[in-house]
Amino acid sequence: METKREEEMTDERLTRIEDKLDKLSHAVVTLARMEERMITVFKRMDNIDDQQKAMWDRIVKLDQITASRGQKLQFFERIWWIVFTASIGACFVYMRTIG
Repeated sequence: METKREEEMTDERLTRIEDKLDKLSHAVVTLARMEERMITVFKRMDNIDDQQKAMWDRIVKLDQITASRGQKLQFFERIWWIVFTASIGACFVYMRTIG
């Protein structure tokens, strides 16, 4: 009688251990899935960071190009006004000498 009771307790105990192992294996699988998702998210974030750095580099380069072009345009605008003013002055001097 005692062996039967011990056997029932052992079977019940083994069933509880199996249930706990099943829950543990389910938890491990869930953790592995979460880890894969996190790895995917981190890879995407790295790609976004790389793209953002590339765009920032392009913006800096365009800013430098724009600044140099602005200086060139400013120089040519000054030359244009000098030539324009000189030609208007020459016209007035010419009209004065004719008239």
